[in-house]
Amino acid sequence: MYPPATHYSALPTDPEDIYVYKSKPTWRRIVFTRRFLLGISGSLFIFLLIGFWSRRKLHSAQAALDAATLPEDLFVFNNVSRPHWLDVPLPEPLVLRIAVITRVDAYERRQSLRDNIFRGVGEKDISMVYRFFVGAAPHTEQGNTDRRLVEEENRKHNDIIVLDDIDDIPERISEKRYAAFKWAGSVPNSTYDYFLTVDSDTFVRFMPLARRLPQLYGDKKINPREDPLIIGRMGSHLTYFLPTVPDGNKDEHLQDMHVKGPWFPYPIGIGYMISSALVNIFLSTDPPLTHHIHYPSDDVMIGTWIASLRYFPDKTIEFEEIPKNENDTSHTRFYPEPYLPYAVDTLIINDVPGWHDFPARGGQEGPITWDSICIHRLKAHEMKELRNRPEFLLEWDAKLS
Repeated sequence: MYPPATHYSALPTDPEDIYVYKSKPTWRRIVFTRRFLLGISGSLFIFLLIGFWSRRKLHSAQAALDAATLPEDLFVFNNVSRPHWLDVPLPEPLVLRIAVITRVDAYERRQSLRDNIFRGVGEKDISMVYRFFVGAAPHTEQGNTDRRLVEEENRKHNDIIVLDDIDDIPERISEKRYAAFKWAGSVPNSTYDYFLTVDSDTFVRFMPLARRLPQLYGDKKINPREDPLIIGRMGSHLTYFLPTVPDGNKDEHLQDMHVKGPWFPYPIGIGYMISSALVNIFLSTDPPLTHHIHYPSDDVMIGTWIASLRYFPDKTIEFEEIPKNENDTSHTRFYPEPYLPYAVDTLIINDVPGWHDFPARGGQEGPITWDSICIHRLKAHEMKELRNRPEFLLEWDAKLS
């Protein structure tokens, strides 16, 4: 999501033409001068010609975009039969609360997600509530425009939560994520199964997401409303954050203190799914979990929460303060205060084939297969084409036009 791609902004108004004359002729002389009339006619002709050419170019570009197809070598279906689990629905629909973290000006991406992943999800597989989370637009001319456009968008769709006290900048993205967790946990964990959060460039196949869960659980008896667990694509890290920056802080450069400790897994930014039981635990700590962390460490933050709940109560585990500069070779031992008086051991499911980046776009890239559940780094127009793939099309009740 960050750093921002091309901004979606309003078209500028045409600048006024400024004419400078050596003398100040009367309006009659100006209007009836042959040179003036010829100039006006010529300018009008050029203007119409440019307009016609620009319109053709725009239509041609759009036609090329609409006709674009994803290369077949990105997909692995021909030599692999459709898995049996895709045809076995769960006994009851999976209940999800979904947060999409977006920039305030990401109008096209939000609409693409509404059209291509949220519209037509089968009710026999998924029962869901989703919201887009945006921060506060800056107090600039463009920011005022974005604020007005988001208000209009929200009046139409009623699916955006605007966090007016959090600036829409990379340094505040972890606070947006924490606000999304608080929204997810605003209802009892006994009323939903998982909290799913994704970025605005992630394509989600909801039917396989639900039907594939028994494959991921294996022989474990899991109840997400009672058991702490997280599902996603995992990396590893050893940086722990401690809550030192107060809420309401206006200094965007301040970040929570960090220390070094045991290695831990964390969900990579494709997205992740957290059981409602774990969401409830996250929101019950004292003090609140650290959430003033700069991008791109906002995903590491989630792993820090899980690892801190497991390791901080154990006073046999040592942590080290991280030196402020590379010349400092001291190793100061540190024993963080636990968030809870007991350890929480979270089940971590590292679903490598299910959560990956789009092929050939770096990161955790991989081919698109039957197991691909959340595919990251897609462009808005590619989502429509992916949904319309013959292998995926029947996973939604509504067909796209």
